[in-house]
Amino acid sequence: MTEQAKCAIGVNIMKNGLALGEIYDLSFPDVTGNTIDTSSQNNPGGVMTKCVAWIETGNLAFSIRYTGSTAQNSLLTNIFDRDFDTWTIVMPADFHTTNVIGYSFSGQIAKSPVLVETDGTAHIDMEVTVNGKVTPTTTGATGLTTPFFTIADDGANALTPSPAASATVYAYTVETYSDSVSVTITPTATAGTIYVNGTSVATGAASTAITLNTGVGAVTMVSVAITELNKTPKIHWLRFKIGTTAQP
Repeated sequence: MTEQAKCAIGVNIMKNGLALGEIYDLSFPDVTGNTIDTSSQNNPGGVMTKCVAWIETGNLAFSIRYTGSTAQNSLLTNIFDRDFDTWTIVMPADFHTTNVIGYSFSGQIAKSPVLVETDGTAHIDMEVTVNGKVTPTTTGATGLTTPFFTIADDGANALTPSPAASATVYAYTVETYSDSVSVTITPTATAGTIYVNGTSVATGAASTAITLNTGVGAVTMVSVAITELNKTPKIHWLRFKIGTTAQP
């Protein structure tokens, strides 16, 4: 074999269009076919025959670093709702040279405690049931189109991402003013549905205000995801960091 093994760093999990973050210790649901006896009285040689009947799917298990975000905190109580949600595993966009790999299925949260590792880092270790078949996708969503996205803070100041906004860059750093309280993001895409922090936003329209963590150096992670039916979503992460200069 000449292919190089792929790296799992950057694998994301989405719930109903909301990107929850990068996951690790991913255990893909096992699929088992239950067999039934199809032998008849005149089977040749008296040898039993079988066929696969019901197919049983196990749980998806994964861990995610706990950041205290609203999206992650909702996971801690969602188990009591017993809702069936659409879950999507999104491999990194460069996971394959020609295909964009993803897996989607309907399921319910089956396990979602907050745990503390030995080094003191909190993480969520959880499982999701799989209701039906896991659907793989190998074609990526069309994604963002020019001008991709623009950002403004609560003082109507334009904020510039680094690197510059692009359809093929999936991680950005955005420095805000020291007294910036919130930001809005205006994304552009000619196809599919755009989700900013899990809320659907029309192309060319501003999102609702996204509250930032306060204090110089504080970081807030915001996702911009573009989904299309039967295609792998494209997820862009914006890392907002509170700067030291006040708004003009």
